[in-house]
Amino acid sequence: MADGMGGKVSVDDNAWVNVRTLDEFADLRKDQLESSSYWWPDIGPHGDTSSFSFTHRMRRLGPVTILDADFHDDVWVNGGEIRPHYHVTVPVATPSAATGSDFSVIAETGSVVIYRPEGKAGVSRYVGRVLAVMLDRHAVEDALADALGRSVTSQIDFQPVIPTTTHAVRSWIKMVSLFTQELFRPGSVLHQPMVGMPFADSMVRGLLMATDHPYRAALEGEATEPPPRAIRTAIDVIEAEAHRPLTVSALAARSYVSVRSLQQGFRAHVGTTPMTYLRDVRLRRARHDLLESDPSIDGVASVAFRWGFTNLGRFAAAYAVRYGENPAVTLRRSAHHSVRRSGSLA
Repeated sequence: MADGMGGKVSVDDNAWVNVRTLDEFADLRKDQLESSSYWWPDIGPHGDTSSFSFTHRMRRLGPVTILDADFHDDVWVNGGEIRPHYHVTVPVATPSAATGSDFSVIAETGSVVIYRPEGKAGVSRYVGRVLAVMLDRHAVEDALADALGRSVTSQIDFQPVIPTTTHAVRSWIKMVSLFTQELFRPGSVLHQPMVGMPFADSMVRGLLMATDHPYRAALEGEATEPPPRAIRTAIDVIEAEAHRPLTVSALAARSYVSVRSLQQGFRAHVGTTPMTYLRDVRLRRARHDLLESDPSIDGVASVAFRWGFTNLGRFAAAYAVRYGENPAVTLRRSAHHSVRRSGSLA
């Protein structure tokens, strides 16, 4: 258990996997990327290719994946330009994963680093223990949209480096510490969906409340200038009638402004265009239906058409960009939805 904000945490050691060569890592990364089970960055050694080994354990629960790794030699890490998640590295102090399973999550000093889904990410040189928290992009942005009462149409501009000096950040790190401890402990009550899924959701929402980003003031209820009435009207129409064949001219007419004024207002107050906002609402509703549908009754096409997507190819492409997987993959996962609710999470 965690002892205070920055105490030592004991975790079960049963899940550690040794990677001893570059070839072993290449095979591991290829297999897991192809199976869509886990995401890996590209990792390589500094200098001699024979000096490459690390120990790791990785596990996923709902929208949260935890990677706990101990690099024995200097490595570089390249996360590419696109990732399906928000990637958070948390400071860890430990002698070595090979010599013990205890680690201390540092909450008094150091910093949390956040890599957004879009943009280059990597580390030029690293050695030692690292704890990475990967939160699915759609889960983070949908949680923010639910809190704001409107769609989020682009990635969240989290401050990249956040000191662990505030109570909110230290509190979130404590959640990470407990979550990690129980995630790797066999028989933990966290493996039960009715316990684990709300905890994972709290990790997502906790990040939004603990870190700095442009929406923080709105989440905390601070007064902000509301958008003009016409923009609010158009947003209300979109949210209520996303399944209907809405056009920008129809939205402008129902908001009693010109098309040009509506488009300029959306750019100024929402940060996107009316039709992009509509598309993102439809994608979010379509994903919800795909996750809840019975594949023997509903198909990708029926869900897409239900939410106004008449071109299946364009729908699949937009969906993959937004959620990091094809809609058919989401629908196949829904076939096991009832099983996951009644069973335990590995």
